Amino acid sequence: MIDTLSLPLEERAARRALRDFCEGAGFDFFAYLHLRGQESFAVSNYPQPWCDRYVQRNYLLVDPVVTKAKHGPPIFTWSADESKRAGRRDVTQFYKDASRFGIRSGLSISAPLGFKDRMVFTLSSNKPQVCIDEDPDPVTAAMAVAFVHSRLGGATRDATLACEIHLSPREAECLRWFADGMSMPDIAETVGIGYRSVRSYLDEATRKLGAANSRQAASIAIRLGLI
Repeated sequence: MIDTLSLPLEERAARRALRDFCEGAGFDFFAYLHLRGQESFAVSNYPQPWCDRYVQRNYLLVDPVVTKAKHGPPIFTWSADESKRAGRRDVTQFYKDASRFGIRSGLSISAPLGFKDRMVFTLSSNKPQVCIDEDPDPVTAAMAVAFVHSRLGGATRDATLACEIHLSPREAECLRWFADGMSMPDIAETVGIGYRSVRSYLDEATRKLGAANSRQAASIAIRLGLI
């Protein structure tokens, strides 16, 4: 897979190469997740009805694979049967839905990407358990995920995973002026509200967007088309 993805492939060829690798390794589906807060997205060959359901039910917050990818080992296997023993109703429902689409077990590789982002590559199967003859080498696995990211990080997104964000008209207006370089006192004068109100609207917009500060919030809002 590394050798193939190291070639200058177009998106369609990269997807085809990953699908072929997936099938050759005895799995049914592949999925690349870029965990980036409110801008998280996925590229996969999962059935589209499952992708739609995942987004509609906001399963990013429930998905035990994502949770383990954030806090667990860099390489791990998972299964619906294993998670049932945890006794969490939301996780049980998640796997019940996933099983309808042939997603019951898998192997996932997680690697950091910058300060807070993370990239996760998953191979999944309809089998009850994943059987691996030998433990994958962590360095080679991380390198493989890096090559997947290099080909799919800018690909057409099959699903935007974060929950839908709603900025109030005033929050969007203040953030838009801030993005244009206007100071908070000037925004207050332009909009016709107090300085503290501007600060409050910017703080709330920053919280909704999961940003570290108003400048980052403005950048995210622009990329998401919110302002």
